[in-house]
Amino acid sequence: MTVSTYNPADHATNNNMNGHVHIGSHTDANNMASDHDCGHDHSHDHSHEHSHDHGDDIVHLMPTLTDLQKPHSDQEFIEKAMAEERSNHKNLIASSRDELPSVTVNGVTIDRTNIAQELQYHPAENKEDAVFLATQALVVRELLRLAVLDEPNLGEAAWENDEEQAISALIDKNVQATIPDMATCERYYEQNITDFKTDPIMNVRHILLDCLPEDGDERLKLKKTAYELIEQIKNNANPDAEFIQVARQHSACPSKEQGGELGVINKGQTVPEFESVLFKLDAGLAPSPIESRYGFHVVDVLNKEPGIQMTYDQVSPAIHNKLSQQAFHQSLCDYLFTLTNEADIEGIEMMLEQENVFRG
Repeated sequence: MTVSTYNPADHATNNNMNGHVHIGSHTDANNMASDHDCGHDHSHDHSHEHSHDHGDDIVHLMPTLTDLQKPHSDQEFIEKAMAEERSNHKNLIASSRDELPSVTVNGVTIDRTNIAQELQYHPAENKEDAVFLATQALVVRELLRLAVLDEPNLGEAAWENDEEQAISALIDKNVQATIPDMATCERYYEQNITDFKTDPIMNVRHILLDCLPEDGDERLKLKKTAYELIEQIKNNANPDAEFIQVARQHSACPSKEQGGELGVINKGQTVPEFESVLFKLDAGLAPSPIESRYGFHVVDVLNKEPGIQMTYDQVSPAIHNKLSQQAFHQSLCDYLFTLTNEADIEGIEMMLEQENVFRG
């Protein structure tokens, strides 16, 4: 069991980006570094290979959300923060974007060296947010440590022996969540029935006219070219053969060697701006190109299998687990609020929310 906090901004914008810090021991920082930066890969080698249920076919896809959202460490900033701490500079204020705050919990100072080390676990939109999230995580850990010390059945010995186990025992005793009954689960299903429908499956091919996002003039030209290619394919006596030929001549995606075929695509396999339009299309040549961060895509939907509505019996275990987790998260958050309100915290304004605290 681990109590963790994560970046609320990341959660709001990207559900797959769960950069977080475990309260207690951490993995090696090097394991958190991104080994792939698709956003700056100008070679356009956008293919991935996936096997699927239709045999040994190779499916070529563009970069996935997982590729694009791997957390990374701002090593330069971390090193600078560590150097700042070693210099013992006294003029450190919480509002500074490039310096570390001075924070105390019941008179205990949060070590700035620990804050600097914690930063790597909190990828954020800017350094100020990363500093805040790292500091807040350490404050929560200190609050839990103090609560363990005050617990008669735990105390300092339990903390020294195993911090994670001590926190787990503390939470098991103080956090009680209501288990949802069958009526509650059934009501949730009826109110959110569209959420329990399988995603459509599409067999797609495309022609990628590539362009950098910041090149506005080139994008305008490529958009015009994309529409011209759509008309060229549509008006050909053999549009299927023409699509394959145009893909081989013009596409910047490696899939051009297969006539532009991407294979079977499910939701979540490619970038959101592409799939948000793709899954609304019917079978056939799309009348308009799809714009993504990579450029413009001329798309032909070869086949589309609609999603299937799942019954309550099929999803009831998942609903029960989801509602149970929500109830626990709320109770845990309430407990942390109580600890926060009872403590004397200086140097940071805590922003605990149910979405930002979880037990894993």
